[in-house]
Amino acid sequence: MTTTQAMTSRYIWAAQRQATLIPAGRLVEDRYHAIAPQIWLDTKPQEPPDLLFPLPHQAIAYAHLYRYQLHLPRLHGFCSLKSANETIEIPLLDNIPVDREGKLLPSLVEAWGTATALEQAYWLWQAIALWAPLSGAGVLSSAVLMDNLRVDGWRLRLCELISDYATGNTKVTLAHLGTLWLKTLPGAHPEIADRLEALFLKMQAEKASLRDVDRELNSIILEQAARLSVKWQIAGGTDAGSLHLHNEDSYYPTPLELAHDPTGGKIAIICDGVAGHDGGEVASQMAVKLLQIQAQNLYQDLINCDRIVSPEQISQAIGAIVRVVNNTITAQNQSQGREQLARMGTTMVMAIQVNQQIRSRDGVGNSHEIYIAHVGDSRAYWITPQRCQLLTIDDDIATREVKQGRDLFWHSVNRPDATALTQALGMKAGELIVPTVQRFMAIEDGILLLCSDGLSDRNLVESSWQDYAARILQTEMPLTEAVQSWLALAHGENGTDNISLVLMSCQVSTSTTDPEILYSASTPEAVAISKSAPEPKFRLNRAIHLFLALTTSMGFLAAVAIAIAFFQPDWVANWRQQLSPNGAAQSELTEETTGN
Repeated sequence: MTTTQAMTSRYIWAAQRQATLIPAGRLVEDRYHAIAPQIWLDTKPQEPPDLLFPLPHQAIAYAHLYRYQLHLPRLHGFCSLKSANETIEIPLLDNIPVDREGKLLPSLVEAWGTATALEQAYWLWQAIALWAPLSGAGVLSSAVLMDNLRVDGWRLRLCELISDYATGNTKVTLAHLGTLWLKTLPGAHPEIADRLEALFLKMQAEKASLRDVDRELNSIILEQAARLSVKWQIAGGTDAGSLHLHNEDSYYPTPLELAHDPTGGKIAIICDGVAGHDGGEVASQMAVKLLQIQAQNLYQDLINCDRIVSPEQISQAIGAIVRVVNNTITAQNQSQGREQLARMGTTMVMAIQVNQQIRSRDGVGNSHEIYIAHVGDSRAYWITPQRCQLLTIDDDIATREVKQGRDLFWHSVNRPDATALTQALGMKAGELIVPTVQRFMAIEDGILLLCSDGLSDRNLVESSWQDYAARILQTEMPLTEAVQSWLALAHGENGTDNISLVLMSCQVSTSTTDPEILYSASTPEAVAISKSAPEPKFRLNRAIHLFLALTTSMGFLAAVAIAIAFFQPDWVANWRQQLSPNGAAQSELTEETTGN
C-alpha cells in the first residue's frame, strides 16, 4: 500500500477541547479547514501530517486499542496550535463517524427513537463489549459521554477517546452508565422497554456485573434476531494469477463441496499459502479441510444445544479450532524437519453463520450470528449498498508497529517490510498463535466478502465494491457471476498473485409471511425450522468441553493423526485394509457414493 492509498481520508477529528473554540470557516496551519466543531477538512491530504515520537500520553490509548477500528477512530497525526503563551499539540484522528460530506453521523440518542428493538439492544451490547478494552486503556469516559457515541447502521462508533483523568472520572462505573441509559427509556422500543428498565435499574443500584449486563443484552439481541427471516447465498472461486504455474490459495466451499455441505452453505474459508515458504500450497489445502470439519462439528453442536451459548464461549471454541489446525501443520513441519523459511504455513480467514435455536413467542428461530476468525492478511469485509467495512486487521509488521505505539498507520505501511506477516498457521506453536475472533449480527441486507490478498491488495476492494453491492442485493447479478467478475478484475489489477474469494449474500426481512418458517437458505436446499420442532437436547460436547481442552496431549495427538491421514492417505488405506479384508472395496464404494 502506498502513502497516497493510505491517506485518502479527508475529514479529520481534532481531538482536543481547544479545537471546539475554532470557528467554522477558519483555516488552521494553512491546511485544515474547520467545517464544524472539531471536524476539519484536510485540504492537503497527500501531504503527511506532523508526527510526534514518542507518542504523548493522551495518544497512547489509540495505539493500544488499534484492533477495534470498527468502533474507534485512528490516530492520524498532530497539529500544533500556537498562542502567545503556549503551543498545544492537537491529536488528529481519521476513521471518524462522519458521512461523505463531513457531517457527523447520528448520535445514539438521536437515532434511538426510530430504531428497531434489535438495533437498540445491539448498540448497547457493543458499548458493553467495549467496556473492558476502554477500561484497560483508561478511557472509559469515552463510553459514558452520550454525544461521543454515534451510530453507523448496525455499528456503534466513537468520535474520540477521552481520558478518565482528563475528565476527573478516575473510576467510571456501570452504575454511572445505568443512570445515563435510564434517560433513553422514553424512546425504548415497547418490545424490550421493560427488560431494559429492569437492567438499567439493576446497573444503577450496582447490583449487576459486566457479565450480567452482557448476558441480558445478548439474550434480548438473539430473541429479536430470531424473529427475522434471513436468506443466505454463497459462492466462491479462485484464480492462480498471470505469473503462477500453481495456486497456493485454497477456499471452501467449492461447488462440489457445497452440494454435500451439511450446513447448507453457512461456512466460508479462505487460506493463502505463505509465499516464499516451501509447502504453502499443501498447508492451505490442509488448513481448509481441517477448519471445515471442525467448524461443521461446532455448527451442529450449537444447533443441538438447548441453552444460549455466549459469544465468549463460541469465540473460545473457534479459537481452539484454529490452534489445533495450527498445531497439526506445525507437527507436520517438525516431522519433516522443516525449519525457518522451509516451514510450510498459511493465512486463514473463516466465517461461520451460527444458527443457535432461539425460542420466542413466534416459535423457534435462528440467532443469525456471524463469527469471523482470522490469522494473517486474508481479509473479511461487510458490504452494503451504502458502505464497505473492513472487519479484520492484518497480522503484519505495519500493524504491529502501530499497536505497540511506535508508528502511525499511514507512515508504517510504507516500511519496506510493512506487509511481512507476524503470524500464520504452521509457523509457531499453538499457544503463541493469537487468532482474532469476532461476532456481528446479520440485521441488514449485506454481503460478507472473504478474500486473499490477491484481491485486497492496492485497495482493490475499497475501489470496486460499489460496482457489485447493489446489483447483487437486488438480484440483478447472480453471486457466481459476481465472483467471476471480481476474479477477472483482480487478475488484471493484482494478477501477479493468487486470487481467491468467497461471497456470502444476506437478505433480511422483518416480515414472516409464513409463520411456520422462520429461516430459509438458498443453497443448496431450503432449511426450515418449524414451531413444532422438538426441544433440542443439551449436548455441549466438542464445541465447548473438547475445544477448550485442546492444549492437552490428547488434542495434540488427535491433530497429528489428522495430519497423517491428510499427508499419507495410501498408508492409511493399507492400514485399514489390514484391519478388514473388505476395507478396500468399502473405500471405493464410499468414494463413488460421495462423488470424491
